Amino acid sequence: MSTKINEEEVIIFPFELTNECICEDYDEETETFTPSLDCYGDCFNDQLDYFSMATRELFDNSETSWWKVSNLKLWNGNHSGLFYAESVEQLVEGMTVRSGWIMRGTIYKDKIEYSLSHHDAPMGSNTLLTNVTEEERQEWGLY
Repeated sequence: MSTKINEEEVIIFPFELTNECICEDYDEETETFTPSLDCYGDCFNDQLDYFSMATRELFDNSETSWWKVSNLKLWNGNHSGLFYAESVEQLVEGMTVRSGWIMRGTIYKDKIEYSLSHHDAPMGSNTLLTNVTEEERQEWGLY
């Protein structure tokens, strides 16, 4: 799915990612999913593969591999911060918390807008991830 903003093509990809996968089996006859007893731990890895493909252009456009997260809701309020990530695993780690979470959002060419729901913010947040430019990296002393 894509849309045009200001005559420039902007890639828009909605996503959902969670580190608490629920294993399900699909019943073709009823066209429904049911919880499965067989789970091989691939759920998160599969989601991460899709997320990696969807964020490829964002990584390609990154000048520095530094990222800024703004307005991440934690137990003591909203926070912003910087982190370094060269892989999708590192990116997801910088965007999330060290507990169970569900992340829903939209990936654009130059940013990710997302909501992260977790035990301290069950209703989620209004969070923004952007690339740190080379100029910002130098100004902020990130090496």
